[in-house]
Amino acid sequence: MLTTLKIMMDKKNFKVLLVYPNLSMMLTPSCAVGIFTRILKKSGYSVSLFDCTPYNSNLECLGEPMPVSRAKILLNSRSFNSNALFGAPKTDLKADFAKHIEDFKPHVVIFSTLVEDTWPQLEELLQVIKLYPEVSHIAGGVYAIMAPQLVIDHPNIQCIGTGEGEEVIQDFCEAVRLGVDRPTDIGGTWAKTKDGQIIKNKVRPLVNINSYPPDYSLFDERRFLRPLGKKVWKVIPIETYRGCPYTCTFCNSPMQNVIAKESGQGNYLRRKSVETLRDEISTVVNDYSCEFIYILDDAFMARPRKELFAVAKMLKEFSLPFWFQTRFEDITKPTLEALKEAGCYRISFGLEHGNEKFRQEKLARSISNEEIIKKSKIVHEVGIPYTINIIIGMPYETRELTFETIDLLRTINHWDSLSVGSFVPYHGTVLREKAIQEGWLDPNLPTNSYISGTIVDMPSPPYLDSSEVLGLLKTIPLYSRFPKSRYNDIHHAELEKDPDGPIIKLLREEWYRLTYGMDEKDRNLTYQG
Repeated sequence: MLTTLKIMMDKKNFKVLLVYPNLSMMLTPSCAVGIFTRILKKSGYSVSLFDCTPYNSNLECLGEPMPVSRAKILLNSRSFNSNALFGAPKTDLKADFAKHIEDFKPHVVIFSTLVEDTWPQLEELLQVIKLYPEVSHIAGGVYAIMAPQLVIDHPNIQCIGTGEGEEVIQDFCEAVRLGVDRPTDIGGTWAKTKDGQIIKNKVRPLVNINSYPPDYSLFDERRFLRPLGKKVWKVIPIETYRGCPYTCTFCNSPMQNVIAKESGQGNYLRRKSVETLRDEISTVVNDYSCEFIYILDDAFMARPRKELFAVAKMLKEFSLPFWFQTRFEDITKPTLEALKEAGCYRISFGLEHGNEKFRQEKLARSISNEEIIKKSKIVHEVGIPYTINIIIGMPYETRELTFETIDLLRTINHWDSLSVGSFVPYHGTVLREKAIQEGWLDPNLPTNSYISGTIVDMPSPPYLDSSEVLGLLKTIPLYSRFPKSRYNDIHHAELEKDPDGPIIKLLREEWYRLTYGMDEKDRNLTYQG
């Protein structure tokens, strides 16, 4: 195939720009960007980062800025002043990106950790990068893996990674450095030639995740700040394993397992060794003086019990608080006690839905309500605060089913926070395909955010429509905690179009007093850095 050759240059003069598309003000640095930073620096290149997190694209949720809405409207955390912590949101994404390119003059641009939520933001960035045809670029992430044809078909995309990026970016950058203007033969990529032909290269073997510790040095220090509990901490994100052993139909993680198996790569689920984790945590703690470990795994406790005790023992060595998400079916009292002793600060549990039959038949979740209640009591006995994650507006969900979720939440009762999101029909999920088959989803529609209304257009009645989903997003915490005698008031708040209407405003203030304390200063987050 015909490629344009450039003059080979020294590694120290070769410049790579990492670009991190991200929902505005969604906090904690990207582990993938950290991994790529270390790889590129180790290769001897000059590396820079353009982080889209501070920009206001995709900023609003229910009419409010995202950091404000998650605390204020969705009622899932204490109030805090995001501008004071992270600075005012930036507004001119494209102009600033162009300036960064002009100033840094990269030879390669890597758009990393692309997800469907950030696709509109990437399209803005691609409008800029097309003005610099001399710059080779590649985009990768979950969206490129799950919907490669859609991504590569974008007129301004040159190349995409269709799997893990650790080895792909090394080969891609070296090809450009050695003179290939637009590499099209890199394993694990689909590439577009200048005449528009798409070259679909084979997948490459899965990487050894123990070999790639992250380097977060390119991130602004404010990006380590994250509100958790009653404090804002300096947080380290840590990946202890990659993949998920479960097959939930609303999630695209199971599709990674399917792709790996069908392509002959093997088992996508891989766990880091305890020794690797100890070294990785020690390094980032020393480098960034961080105060809190934020574990990124899909289901942290879904691992052999012996290994879980070993990880807990290792974490205890650092005397740092940590957070993780997991599922009720994976906990035992001894493992929870070990994790609490090691510093577990709080946990997020994926519950998703409260109707047993719906969970089993529609979500591929087999745990019973009786078992969930039993396990929640264990968490309460051990004394670890926890959040429950809920999804509403999934295909086949009715208002009656939603209130069964609320009833289960009321029965559990020990949780101190809810994270309520709307169903997003991500590519690679079983429920997306179900919605398309039912005629409830136009497959050409761009996906929405999990904190907005749904684009799944189910017949109502009996199913939830988008307006009901929006109303329930802001009121499920109220339904789940207030006496049932208040349901009529809450329903009126649910119907208010204004997310800050007079009824919901009064109920929200009552919620904050009930949940976080009577004194306002005790209800606000503080940062003692």
